Amino acid sequence: MRHFEDNEENRYIWSENSVRNILRSPIYAGNLAGYKRIAANMKSKKRPSKLPEEWEVIPDTHEGIVTQEEFDTVQQLMTSRRREQNAGGFENIFAGVIKCADCGYALQAMNANRRKRPDVIDCVLYSCNKYARYGKNECTPHNIEARDLFNAVLADINRFADMAVNDERAVRAIEKRLTETDQSKAKAMEKERKKLNKRLAELDRLFSSLYEDKVMERITERNFEMMSGKYQKEQLEIEARLKEVTETLNESYEKSQGIHDFLSLIRNYQGLKELDATVINALIDKIIVSEREKLADGTVRQEIKIYYKFIGFVGELHITPTKRWTALKPKNCTVCGVEYVPRSAISKYCPECREKIRKAQGTETKRRSRERSRQVCINCPQKMTD
Repeated sequence: MRHFEDNEENRYIWSENSVRNILRSPIYAGNLAGYKRIAANMKSKKRPSKLPEEWEVIPDTHEGIVTQEEFDTVQQLMTSRRREQNAGGFENIFAGVIKCADCGYALQAMNANRRKRPDVIDCVLYSCNKYARYGKNECTPHNIEARDLFNAVLADINRFADMAVNDERAVRAIEKRLTETDQSKAKAMEKERKKLNKRLAELDRLFSSLYEDKVMERITERNFEMMSGKYQKEQLEIEARLKEVTETLNESYEKSQGIHDFLSLIRNYQGLKELDATVINALIDKIIVSEREKLADGTVRQEIKIYYKFIGFVGELHITPTKRWTALKPKNCTVCGVEYVPRSAISKYCPECREKIRKAQGTETKRRSRERSRQVCINCPQKMTD
């Protein structure tokens, strides 16, 4: 309070840390959090803060002002570290969403140095962050044009939106494909749960009968302890298995409900013309981009996997990169005459001949270096050095 008294003009100013702490506090979702700091010890009186995932959280201790779903969404958005615009004015709506298929690192937006293109998005490409940091020994570029990614995601969202509104048969096909395995598994799980509950009821009756036999001295104390221990062990095993079955069934029901939630949500985006961060945050969890691959006909193809909210991955997309990344026409090697797809317009040799020439050049360089080291200076008896 003294700080506010000394700074009257700043009394009602919200700092970034204050807002961040409020957004991360589970208290506003109706949960009580404790053990936020490490206890002091004999060596140090300091009590450093723990990470939020290390807190002890007691759920539903009071009425929250936001729902748990809203709170979880806020945490997800905060941890994704989205940056809206870079220095060039490009709105990076895919920040925190687009990932490398091989290493899992994020793909960063990079300037492609195309000054002649009028739109900013056409001057940007995404590239693997791990490759940019550590080089080709750790990963490959996974380059994808921002325009190609934008068009592919927009087309896929519109496809699902049109399907949800106009094509009930296609919707049922998607539901069947996503839940077919879960439904058959759920039926078996439901049957097992009924069987487990029935056995628990039988064990309760057996316990009651066993206790009555002990009281009436129909069985000895030793036999009572042996039988009761056996029943108790079976009870614990059944209860543990019943918990697993119930959790699996709940996940199956949630997935089925998630499909309906997704279809209800995406219907609102029919006829979408432009993408922005709001649309991406509402519909998409992550986008996985694979490395470009060259086909037998010389064209280039790139695979994209979109994981939607509520339903996850449905099917991969295959795009043909823009002309900048299209493979050149096949040509014949000037050494062996074999046809190959060149990496650049000035390429003359196939990969095998290029490797042989590189090794031969390296060998020749080493030979010349050895010869030079054997030469003796004409002015002194010392050997020549580089």
